[in-house]
Amino acid sequence: MRGFNFYVLLIFLLTVTVCAQPSNFPFRLTYSIDVSIVAGNIALIGANTALKAHLNVPTDAEILQLDRERLFYLDRITFRTFNTTTERASHYAMLSTIALPVLLAPYSKSFSQLSTMAVMGIETYSTTLLVVQTLKTLTRRPRPEMFTNAYDISRYRGIESLNSFPSGHTAMAFAAAGFVHACQEVYKQQNSLATFLMYSTYAAAITSGFLRYYSGVHHLTDVITGAALGWSIGYFIPKLHLHIRRSNQSFLLTPSPSGVIHCAIKF
Repeated sequence: MRGFNFYVLLIFLLTVTVCAQPSNFPFRLTYSIDVSIVAGNIALIGANTALKAHLNVPTDAEILQLDRERLFYLDRITFRTFNTTTERASHYAMLSTIALPVLLAPYSKSFSQLSTMAVMGIETYSTTLLVVQTLKTLTRRPRPEMFTNAYDISRYRGIESLNSFPSGHTAMAFAAAGFVHACQEVYKQQNSLATFLMYSTYAAAITSGFLRYYSGVHHLTDVITGAALGWSIGYFIPKLHLHIRRSNQSFLLTPSPSGVIHCAIKF
């Protein structure tokens, strides 16, 4: 909770600082949008806390009765057993992916612009994390390893073993990809490096998602859902902050010596 309080305070201070300063930056913080996002995150925290308070954890006997045949057809035919080495690699892949948007910092020419990017990034990752955690608590889907015949009940980790859907690592990685993609659509006219960064982030996100599936930590549908969810949040939060500047234009009426009135629109 302390971490979340710090998050709310940071968003508030940066929003007050940036909104008070005029900027020709393509993205703009606004009280209405940013307060709404923070309020939504607070609502998700409340919902997640309430759900966990009434959470029914299955018994050992119920866990041992899990049947792989009850899985979705796609998950059955793509079933993977748990692999520790690949699972560890998936952590590093996710962490490297969510760090890539930092490379957008050189496009910010002032503290105001850098703060705007920081706020959008924090909103993107916090919203993604909270939505994923709420869905995990709602669905309580067992991880693939719990559907193996040789499952060792001593490895059962309580609610963590029921946090399969959706894949949080994949959601966070694709949130970064969606975020960079939205920014690239704005910056691509200024520098081709933004396009290269976008493709690199997508490659890293796909690698992260594949490793989460291949390691047997998640079902394939967990990864696909996480990717779609994360990308949607990562792409649309910057779009909500996109500030479309209106060009200065004037409408002129000028009479000619012959009495004809000419009109012109000046941009």
